[in-house]
Amino acid sequence: MRALHRIEQVQRLLEDQVLDAIIVRANSDLFWLTGFEDVFDSEQAHVAIITRQDCILHTDTRYVTAMREKAHEEGIWQIDASREREVEFIAHMLKELKLVTGRVAIDETMPLSLYRKYSDAMPNARFKERSDDILKLRAVKDADEIVLMKRAQAIASEAFMETLEDLQPGMSERDASIMLEFNMKRLGASELAFANIVASGPNGAKPHAIPSERQFEQGDFIVFDFGARVGGYCSDTTRTVCIGGASEEQIRVYEAVRRANEWVAANIKPGVTGAQMHTLAESELAKAGFEHKMGHSLGHGVGIDIHELPLLSPTNKEALVAGNVVTDEPGIYLPGEMGVRIEDCGVVTETGFESFCDITHELMVIE
Repeated sequence: MRALHRIEQVQRLLEDQVLDAIIVRANSDLFWLTGFEDVFDSEQAHVAIITRQDCILHTDTRYVTAMREKAHEEGIWQIDASREREVEFIAHMLKELKLVTGRVAIDETMPLSLYRKYSDAMPNARFKERSDDILKLRAVKDADEIVLMKRAQAIASEAFMETLEDLQPGMSERDASIMLEFNMKRLGASELAFANIVASGPNGAKPHAIPSERQFEQGDFIVFDFGARVGGYCSDTTRTVCIGGASEEQIRVYEAVRRANEWVAANIKPGVTGAQMHTLAESELAKAGFEHKMGHSLGHGVGIDIHELPLLSPTNKEALVAGNVVTDEPGIYLPGEMGVRIEDCGVVTETGFESFCDITHELMVIE
């Protein structure tokens, strides 16, 4: 029962930090804690309170039937669908649990206006602002999560390769994005992990370009950044392909990115920091003459959300641990000319890095 294991992690956190309860509001955190599949959507309609003994989830009538069915399977969560608003519910629960003056953790992302309502309704509670407590627990994936992410990656990879078969000059970025989305969903993705990026020619120099009506031309590099969602978990991949033959300069740029990606992958292991991996990629690009041409962090964690902890960035001095799932995505961006990015998502193992993606790093040329 994965939910029980995760609840126990949170309850140990309460003990370690001398807290009586934690309030959880983010849907991604709630999904991770409950394991309730096909229940949570984009609406912020739920709040949970976890103590050292109790797990109570408040929702509304639109979700209560599905949640009670899932809760019955797990036998851990109490589901409350009273007509109380969030603040009223939490105040009621603190009173019922005899924690009116308790030390209660709240996430720092809580809106100020909502925090003021909490404070007014529960003046004796000792609210403690916490940062990323559950996100840090989520950063280490278990075997079930890895299975789902590998499944999502397999679907995304197959869909991408099918999309390339129909790629041709004159097709627009938008049409290619729609085709890739259709292929992922047809092959079993519940939804996209994020909006596809399809950026051709000079648009490739915009790392988060939105697919446009620009049509592919001979000699274009095309950056595809895409991911599928399966069982609530994401994949994340980027490949850069070429329409027709690539110039010597394009190949030089591509090979620099490829070397940086593969050098990082060879060095990721428990104990190295996100900052060290970012610096490694930057130094490899600089050796090829592309210093300061990446402009973004090397990578990020992936899981229920497409961007999670840990970060492979200059600011992350914390060591990676086995079970972290991260992206390795160096890039070079030359405004007005081209962009190249190669991204693999994989898990940090006891001895190194296992990529989930089997799509070649060789430059794929669409004739």
